[in-house]
Amino acid sequence: MEKAEYSPKEMNQMKWQVYSQLPQLEQNILVRYQEVKENGIPWEENVQAELVTIADVLCNCALLFAVPSKLQEKCGQIRKALERKLRETEEQGAILENLFETMELLEEYIGQRAKKCNACNSDVFFTPILAGYESTRKRCGFLYWNADFQLESKENYGCPVCGAYDRDRLMIAFLEEVRAEGNEKLRMLHVAPSPAIERYALGRDDILYESTDLMLEGVTFQADLQHMDMVADATYDIIVCSHVLEHVENDAKAMRELRRILKPDGVCLVLVPLIVGKRDTEEQWGCSIEENWRRFGQGDHSRLYGKEDFIRRLQDAGFYVNELGKDWFGEAFYQEYGFDDLSIMYVATKEIKLVEQEEENFGLELAKLRQENKLLRQALNNLNDQLSGLRKSAGNDFAILFHAQDNLGYEISDRKFQENLWYPKIMSAEDTFREIIENKKSIARFGDGEFGIIFGEQRWRFQGKNEKLAERLKEALQSKQENILIGLNDFYGDLSTWTKRAADGVRIYLTPEIRKKHYELLDRDRAYACANISRNETPEGVKRQKQIWEGRDCVFIEGFQTRMGVGNDLFDNAKSIVRILCPAENAFDRYEDIYNEALKQPKDRLMLIALGPTASVLAYDLALQGYQAIDIGHADLSYEWMLRGNHNRVPQKYSNEAPEGYLVEEICDETYESQIIADFH
Repeated sequence: MEKAEYSPKEMNQMKWQVYSQLPQLEQNILVRYQEVKENGIPWEENVQAELVTIADVLCNCALLFAVPSKLQEKCGQIRKALERKLRETEEQGAILENLFETMELLEEYIGQRAKKCNACNSDVFFTPILAGYESTRKRCGFLYWNADFQLESKENYGCPVCGAYDRDRLMIAFLEEVRAEGNEKLRMLHVAPSPAIERYALGRDDILYESTDLMLEGVTFQADLQHMDMVADATYDIIVCSHVLEHVENDAKAMRELRRILKPDGVCLVLVPLIVGKRDTEEQWGCSIEENWRRFGQGDHSRLYGKEDFIRRLQDAGFYVNELGKDWFGEAFYQEYGFDDLSIMYVATKEIKLVEQEEENFGLELAKLRQENKLLRQALNNLNDQLSGLRKSAGNDFAILFHAQDNLGYEISDRKFQENLWYPKIMSAEDTFREIIENKKSIARFGDGEFGIIFGEQRWRFQGKNEKLAERLKEALQSKQENILIGLNDFYGDLSTWTKRAADGVRIYLTPEIRKKHYELLDRDRAYACANISRNETPEGVKRQKQIWEGRDCVFIEGFQTRMGVGNDLFDNAKSIVRILCPAENAFDRYEDIYNEALKQPKDRLMLIALGPTASVLAYDLALQGYQAIDIGHADLSYEWMLRGNHNRVPQKYSNEAPEGYLVEEICDETYESQIIADFH
């Protein structure tokens, strides 16, 4: 199933449409099963086509709902089995049983996630919390990066229809029970307003809604929560103050102000980020954004409350604190509307007690201690992981030192010593460009990754070990075709022009044993091309590179989400562009499909291939068929990095070299979409 750019609302609608089909499809399978298994009537060809369609729905469903990998594999296996001609009723019955069982598993998995949003009354599949929160917390060293927060659901976080967060939805559920009597109006103050709560309150005839914020424009009045002098005592029936106090330096003063302006019988909904099991509060003002992420789990927070301390501070301000969870709202409500045991909110009151405070007893204290102990163990494990990473980093530094010693003889400039060494002959980048541009030669490039696959090693996450790919790479590397350049990385000798990081990487990789393996595959008398023509790190390099496709009709054969040229002008001088999209990972698994699709293109088109090690084989094979094929590699990403001045992740493009480069944002680009002529991802 192809991914496209859909809004959360559209994606939710699509999910419900697919989910609603499943019962009917299940019934169709039962009918076919009765015919085959009970009546002994083998199905006809049209029935097999129908079952293939059902299997396709299952496969798409598995992707759409991101079901566990084992269930995804099960759907794929059924689809593959149905590609064969199944004539025996016993075999047909078995596949129908498997299909029905898989359908039931899918229905159960998806059904558990089918919910309603109490804020907009829509049928929904809630969206999870952004993965960036956890990854950023982990990267910055936050000790509780994978801990559970109250009312920060990892699975049922946002409503795809109205956008309400789980904390908004639970507050709305509580406010539904707070009603004015007769023709009275409830006066409500919303501190640092959120759209969902504001929309709900404005829709209530019995609420007079006001909002305030220190900086935000468009509110009823701007004010510092620590100094609300413009508001009279006992003004509001309802106050909503959600995820604000962690930003306020003197929270005790802010809490006292909240109590002062609340009516005696009013309710103040006060929420802050709380980690399950954490008792103590940590706070520090004036830290950098990075340090705030490390200490408090978010860049603009300066305090991380412990639950018991948070409650104590509210009590010190004179509030009675009501802790409302499943017992208050009801288990059936929690189940239907996507809440869980961590969906707990706090309502502060002046005189009214909504719930009686539980008496402390041994059982309750024991449960709290167990929660806290679990959190401490988790934090300790995270700290140990960080220490392990530091040890590994130190170990790498020592390894670099020893490998540099091994490589010293090849880097030394003494000519007498060099006479005893052998280096592959590698053309200059300029000569390589000349062969490609003027003589229309193709190029297949080989770096440490391609050699690693030939040697049966796992070098990359995006391409696993593959014996067939290893054989084809070796064939291409040792071919003698005049119209095909074989490009090598020039890392066998002097590394003085390399960056320190890149040179250290070479020293780690190119041990005497690995160098020997390379040399066994290479020809002493051959002139190899420069593989680094794919890296455009200077404006001059870009200008030379663009001459390759100047005025040419181009076919981009690229990984899904590689998106060469999207968002930049690298290929603006090409005459035309069409794209064949391939899997971002393990592209060689679809090699025959990709190759046959490429052969449909006219011979005068320039093939530009960005497909990892598969590109080397494909460039070689297409050149044998008379095409000019360029294994272009990271040309587009190198250009992006040159423009940005760093090697960070490009959010809209897949990268195997940048940290978390496999996390790719969706795009909406009509030109790009119109260029896609085939999609095998």
